[in-house]
Amino acid sequence: RVTLASEQLRLSELFRGTPVVFAMQADGGLRVVVPLRYCFEPASAAVKPPLAAVLDRLAKSQLNEATRLRVAASGDAGATAPALARSRAQGTIDYLAAQGIKPARSTAYAATRVEGVEIVVAEVAQR
Repeated sequence: RVTLASEQLRLSELFRGTPVVFAMQADGGLRVVVPLRYCFEPASAAVKPPLAAVLDRLAKSQLNEATRLRVAASGDAGATAPALARSRAQGTIDYLAAQGIKPARSTAYAATRVEGVEIVVAEVAQR
């Protein structure tokens, strides 16, 4: 079983020298932040290759783990930003689903705190 803390160390090392951030949160969740310019083209919800590289590795590590993913994405400036942000978050979940992460494990949000994509991976309490 892979812990989120060990995954944070592994992914941080793998993406060293890039602007991608992997940080543990106080609640034990793993927060992943990818800056907007590496995620989507303007006015598009299609995942760009740099974001795909992060998602591929995250999906592989979490495929058989008891975790949930909260995915937030930002929109572009302007009136359509909230709708585009939701589309981008859902597109990110759809990409993860294509890599084997069941969509029921993920929740999409429009980002308010970050310019780009923020994914928080949280362990599900075992009974």
